[in-house]
Amino acid sequence: MASKPRDFSVLDKFGFERKPVGVKYLITRPAGIKRLEKELNFCEMLKEAQEGNAFYVGPEDWVCVGVEQMILGMKDPEPLLVSGAFGGDEGLFKGANSCRAMYAYLPRMPKGSVQYVAFAPVDKLTFDPDVLVITANINQAQTLLRSINYSTGQPFVSKATPVVACAWIYVYPVVSGELNYFITGLGLGMQALNIFPPGLFLISVPFQQIPTMLENLKEMPYSPTTAPGPGGDAHRKRVNKLMADLRKKIQE
Repeated sequence: MASKPRDFSVLDKFGFERKPVGVKYLITRPAGIKRLEKELNFCEMLKEAQEGNAFYVGPEDWVCVGVEQMILGMKDPEPLLVSGAFGGDEGLFKGANSCRAMYAYLPRMPKGSVQYVAFAPVDKLTFDPDVLVITANINQAQTLLRSINYSTGQPFVSKATPVVACAWIYVYPVVSGELNYFITGLGLGMQALNIFPPGLFLISVPFQQIPTMLENLKEMPYSPTTAPGPGGDAHRKRVNKLMADLRKKIQE
């Protein structure tokens, strides 16, 4: 893999408690990076990289009942899994039919396109990530989520399902080209694995949007604390004055 091509230092101003993590999808085994030596679910690998570890996983390293290999396009779905019977019997869905319907919405990588997945915290990146996953509190997320909208006007939205959260964190942004976010505590599997405390934003920025985000964050101000606004009357007076000044300027 090539040397780190981007400067992510603009992210330092946020003082993240958990490091941003870059993820790369590969068809060949990555050189210069070690293989993960423990069993972890796909969603747990984010935390492993946040703790300062760069690693890759291969076809034999997936442990989550066939879900991970399915969304990565490595294997065809297991009939028992996509039948919905497991989710229905577990009480995660009203019945097998609703669980089965969910699988039609899950994003997936093109079949056969991925054999290896590399992870690295942002300060140890040796590759250009396909998706950058940033774990943020609400104050940090306010600026980060605006970082695309700031220059494009595009809305930011969250697409997710309460199970198979990894599909929406890692895969959906890459195949759609859209920034996505997920809030910890909403994912039942992640909650069962006890990976993160609830209420954090997992913001996934695909490679298509990373340059825009980094460039805009250089301009956008960020304060580690958000002061409350002036209140209704004061806010309305300020906005009305701005509008009046602009109307006057247009008429000149």
